[in-house]
Amino acid sequence: MTIANAVERTAKYLRRNLRKTYRAPPAASRSGPDVVRLAVAPGVAPSGKPPVRIFLGTEPAQYRAERVFVWSVETARDPSRVYEIHLMKDLEGFRRRWWTTGFTNYRLGVPHFAGGGGRAIYNDVDQIYLSDPAELFDLGMGGHGFLAIAAERRSGTPFDSSVMLIDCARMAAVWTLAEAQTARKSALLNKAAANPGLWGRLAPEWNARDAEYAAGRSKLLHYTRLRTQPWQPFPDLYVYRRTPEGEVWHALERAADAAGYQVRVTPPAEAA
Repeated sequence: MTIANAVERTAKYLRRNLRKTYRAPPAASRSGPDVVRLAVAPGVAPSGKPPVRIFLGTEPAQYRAERVFVWSVETARDPSRVYEIHLMKDLEGFRRRWWTTGFTNYRLGVPHFAGGGGRAIYNDVDQIYLSDPAELFDLGMGGHGFLAIAAERRSGTPFDSSVMLIDCARMAAVWTLAEAQTARKSALLNKAAANPGLWGRLAPEWNARDAEYAAGRSKLLHYTRLRTQPWQPFPDLYVYRRTPEGEVWHALERAADAAGYQVRVTPPAEAA
């Protein structure tokens, strides 16, 4: 092979793969997250416990995953308790040019959008709950600023930030809105990792990734492999294949379809 041919093949490879890894984000249109509020079920006595606050990193192309995520909370939740799902999507002020998803840095804005106090769960949209999110929300934090599972070895940080239980008062000074909007995610995660005791370990069943799923044990299933995500969000970029754990997601979608379920964003007056 000549040098010219090698250069051309390399150029074709880079052009093809850069198209796969970068999608220009849509114009931001929201000053803050929309809220889906799941009230105490009719005829059920309220528990008196605080609302379970979930902040979901999502984007318009993930509409099917977003619906099934919310449905998974609806079916797993405690009917005596209020749940608030904050849809972090197309938020203004964030520099998204080099994000790997349409919601990469939104997780770092959770302390701000949660009002700088109380607890909050962060979830990526490519996940479903198999157990009540309140179990995660109510966990003892042992004085840590956030809980997350340990990361895989190739990760640049010791923890995986795709599921986090966050003490928003503790983390508000570590992850400011201004930094979340402009800095690299890796830099802000490493900033937290460098603070001894800030990160606490979350049990792995709260973030079972793909084939890690174990029926009856996993409390949250996370579809990390882009080519096996059951809802196939980007068919122009990937050739998808089915997996056994993908059938769990399909079963939830079929149940949502049978119930005629639609995600209803709560008007601000009702969400307050």
